[in-house]
Amino acid sequence: MATNTTRRGFLGLVGASVLVAGCAEKKELSKGTAVAADKLKSLVPNRVPFEIPGLKPDLPGNEFVAPGFLTRPANMVQAVTTKPLTSGKEVTAMTPLWGTVPPGPGSNSYYDYMTERLGGVVRFNISDGNTYGQKLSTVLASGDVPEMVCVPQWELIKIAHFTEAANKLFADLGPYLAGDKAKEFPLLANYDTAAWQYSVFGGILQGIPWQNDPFPQATFVRGDILKDLGLEHPKSADDLLTLGKAITDPKKKRWAFGGLDKEVQRAFGAPREWRKKSDGTLEYKYETAEWAAHVEFMAKLFSNGYVHPDVVANKNADNKAISGSGQMIIYWDGLGAWHENLDRFLPDNPKFKMEIVNPYPQHAGGTPIVWRNEPASMFAFIKKGLGDARTRELLALANWTSAPFGTQEYELVSNGVEGKHYTVENGVIKTTALGRKEVAPTYMFLSGRPNANATSQYRDLVQSLYDWEVNAAKLLSNDPFVGLRVETPSKMAGLVTPIEDKMQEIYRGKRPVSEWPSVVKEWQDQGGNEAREFYMKVARENGRL
Repeated sequence: MATNTTRRGFLGLVGASVLVAGCAEKKELSKGTAVAADKLKSLVPNRVPFEIPGLKPDLPGNEFVAPGFLTRPANMVQAVTTKPLTSGKEVTAMTPLWGTVPPGPGSNSYYDYMTERLGGVVRFNISDGNTYGQKLSTVLASGDVPEMVCVPQWELIKIAHFTEAANKLFADLGPYLAGDKAKEFPLLANYDTAAWQYSVFGGILQGIPWQNDPFPQATFVRGDILKDLGLEHPKSADDLLTLGKAITDPKKKRWAFGGLDKEVQRAFGAPREWRKKSDGTLEYKYETAEWAAHVEFMAKLFSNGYVHPDVVANKNADNKAISGSGQMIIYWDGLGAWHENLDRFLPDNPKFKMEIVNPYPQHAGGTPIVWRNEPASMFAFIKKGLGDARTRELLALANWTSAPFGTQEYELVSNGVEGKHYTVENGVIKTTALGRKEVAPTYMFLSGRPNANATSQYRDLVQSLYDWEVNAAKLLSNDPFVGLRVETPSKMAGLVTPIEDKMQEIYRGKRPVSEWPSVVKEWQDQGGNEAREFYMKVARENGRL
């Protein structure tokens, strides 16, 4: 099969791949794929935990809560003793970044040190994380991809025919990683099996996964500003209206909200994707009364002027930067944003305080829910057709960057070089000015790693995040497809962007709220009903309905 595909060829592909039957052979395309996770065992690595002697968390983790480390371990284990890059050839990689792009190799001591440790240069093509999906779609459609490409799950599900594109453009990793073959790459074999199973596309192991937190997002607030205003965290969605009025003051360049839609959807009780109805059928989130109510609520936040004008003008606005400036107080983000924003804004503003809000319901006294994540949140793909030696070399690179917390490699990927990019005082990391300039999330996007709540440079964060996760774990909503690897049918994936663009226009008053039912009807007619039939079949065959 050719290693490239034209834009016309990519967009002209139809359907998705057939059910996996424990065989990595690419088969005729159909309208969706689903398989019980245990049937993927022959395609993914056999898990072999990587043990770090003496490493014990201060706050014990479990299936849903990451272990917490209040201080940095005194001794870091060197997990990989050989340099992974041996060919002398630069690695090209496409990755996202939510922040300032650091200086490149030759002008960045962090990159230069990493080049020495790895044995070669990784040349990053870094794109704005807020618009990464657009760049990703263009690159995939061109068929001309870098050697390694990071693909977030939340962007992947918007790309129609992603499986077919992946099968054409990216390498089959099964010959290198399936079963006991992964022993060659022990840090990759250390991943949870569920994350690897979620990395199978069209019956082929292709993605190197990021193990996922079970919690996709939370509401965050500028705690320092709320305190100055004498205000508290929202305890219900109703409180958001009160806070919107109390906080917003355009003359002082202060608005209550940035992007908040996903947390409002959750608070209103809408499912993250599909939900089982009392009659034994499935309904999609767009079709629920809770989703319709959230659309009306969001339109009210916008019409009342409570949303920052940059967010009003651009749904992909950089919420982190706006929040960091103090012009916006409340927004939703992934859990990793907490320490990222502290890294970014605390050095220039010692009063900066970002706080996480406990999950809240629509109305006071209600029972909140927390959405449940997929087992993997991102994937690193390796370009197809590079040859056995180069593919192994890139897997060795991914293995090196997969080192878990407690290893020298993890510290380098996360924090840079001790004494240069950070110092350690009483077991707590302190980032230097050079570290803030040079060290940005880059190498970390070449692979995943087991979860750890370990940003001990922000001691209060570790404990607060741990407490939040313990509480949120009790509220995780049921998902009828937990334990199944379901690839979204292409028609349904292709509808996400146009449907949600219309929803965003309703928020902003460019379309009336009354138009939402017709938008839902459009989704149903153009592929949603067809997708429901597929998901119903999957659910019945796996005893979920």
